[in-house]
Amino acid sequence: MQKSRDLSFDAFRGLAIIAVVAIHAIYLGGSPYKLGFLHYRQLLNFAVPVFFFMSGYWSSKKTIESLEDYKTFLTRRLSRLLVPYLFWSSILLGYSVIKTGNINGYKIIFSLLTGGACMGYYFVIPLAQLCIMTPLLQYIDRKLHGYALILVLIFNIVTLLLLYLSRLFNVIWHLPIALPFYSWIIYYEIGLFAGDRYKEVLTTKKMRLCILPAILVSGLISVLEAAIILSKYDNPNLATSPVKYSSFLYSVCVIFGFLSGREYFRHLPRLLSTIGCYSFGIYFIHIIILGQVVKIFQEFNVICSFQPLYQLMLVVVTIPICLALIITTRKLLPEPVCSKILGF
Repeated sequence: MQKSRDLSFDAFRGLAIIAVVAIHAIYLGGSPYKLGFLHYRQLLNFAVPVFFFMSGYWSSKKTIESLEDYKTFLTRRLSRLLVPYLFWSSILLGYSVIKTGNINGYKIIFSLLTGGACMGYYFVIPLAQLCIMTPLLQYIDRKLHGYALILVLIFNIVTLLLLYLSRLFNVIWHLPIALPFYSWIIYYEIGLFAGDRYKEVLTTKKMRLCILPAILVSGLISVLEAAIILSKYDNPNLATSPVKYSSFLYSVCVIFGFLSGREYFRHLPRLLSTIGCYSFGIYFIHIIILGQVVKIFQEFNVICSFQPLYQLMLVVVTIPICLALIITTRKLLPEPVCSKILGF
């Protein structure tokens, strides 16, 4: 692990990627739409927003004042995102073609453009869109100062209203509902906001006193909204989705909680920081590993029958295997191959 890394961010990133694996463990090994899983799922919905927030935070440290700066920024960020994404997506799509014997060029291209090669890969697409928009967002921040965050928040609320209503009443969309950048822009903007000259506003004593109750209350609201959506509208996709208002409120509170208590994250177990350090690699390979772990565990019906323990064991087994594979690969292959192509 690099000595210059911020351990507080790595620990928070570690928590987020563990939550991502736990979400997918529910879908691959459990019953995500049962009431118990529905409640548990809501508390994990902070995971993807955290990664958008962190990307915005570190983007705020980049000075983009000229076209050359912009080209350098985009080249570095997009290559870091898209090369591993295209590599792993191509591997998975190629495997699917070999397995089914069916080559559908349109479907392959559509999957590459929308993150459809694997569960969770959609994340790369809106993040790339927000990277492209970074100079515009930084310009708005400079011109409007603290009001830029409010402006982006209003924009996010309005655009999400249409998405929210369309999902609530099952209007058909051809693209994944979580794909557009405007589903996640508020988290990226909070990162830009926190990484710039306004960080002290988010770490006041008043903020620290309010943040824990805010996280608990917003989490409870998210659970209640999900239960209502499932029972009244019979819409499990929206009920579990992180793209709904209560989940956004909860995720923002969790992010502010990190900012207000950031120094405590530095003292969390070092293993958590290690997981966070390799979170990008875990993101790309965990579904592959998790799928195989589920197959093995399903042979043991006693374990599978006790779902809370089963879900926990899926996560506990999957993450160490991912870490072992990443660390071993980094020792065997040149560093540029690992970091630039594999995302390790």
